[in-house]
Amino acid sequence: MQYQKLSTLFYDTDKPGPPSTELAFYEQECQSSIGPIHEAMCGSGRFLIPLIQKGFDIDGSDLSPTMLQACRDKAGTQGIKASVFQQSLTNLTLDRKYGLLFVPSGSFSLITSIDDVKMSLCRVHDCLLPRGKFVVEVCRASMNESSSWPWGGRWIALPDARRLLISWMGHYDAETQISHSLNRYELIGVNGELLETEFEAFDLRQYHQEEFSNLLHEAGFIRVTLSNSATQEDDRELRFQCFKRE
Repeated sequence: MQYQKLSTLFYDTDKPGPPSTELAFYEQECQSSIGPIHEAMCGSGRFLIPLIQKGFDIDGSDLSPTMLQACRDKAGTQGIKASVFQQSLTNLTLDRKYGLLFVPSGSFSLITSIDDVKMSLCRVHDCLLPRGKFVVEVCRASMNESSSWPWGGRWIALPDARRLLISWMGHYDAETQISHSLNRYELIGVNGELLETEFEAFDLRQYHQEEFSNLLHEAGFIRVTLSNSATQEDDRELRFQCFKRE
């Protein structure tokens, strides 16, 4: 998923800031970091910007230029500068090493090719300082059988009285553990006219706990542990913490 214009607008309006419990968790992780911090797949900065405001030495990266521009714009309106780079996690190459690198909110599951998953974990490992920490949340595999779902959707009101609709349909492939959705975004004017339409494929790879733990070990990480995600009461996500060797 590239997060184009309308999908970025929907995401940024629907999720303007991070859940307080999640932000508190990552703030604590930043406080204990042994070096600078990097948020990969940072999107429009809903975690990155509050952490910059708290004084942490943190930068970010994301594949979507639209998301990164939204991040820069949001930071600018708050009088701060967000240091962000347009890079995919599979090709992450940065000028400095980090004491902490994290990918919150299940975004890592947007990487669906298992080869790309393995490459991404290796790139993260390479970007860390010795003893650096990696924190990542992935979608939990919760269904044993393939299934499909019909069109559904909802809408949000924009500050200028326009409305932005999202609708979706898709299916889950139990063999690959990937859910495939097609999202349709429609921007509706104040008089009910259709202004813009956008389609995005939204695919997510799901994991069993042992499966993803083994992938982290394969990439060279040690002390791999699992902690519950504070915002996922129904355990839809798995949060892993691990370290690079000294």
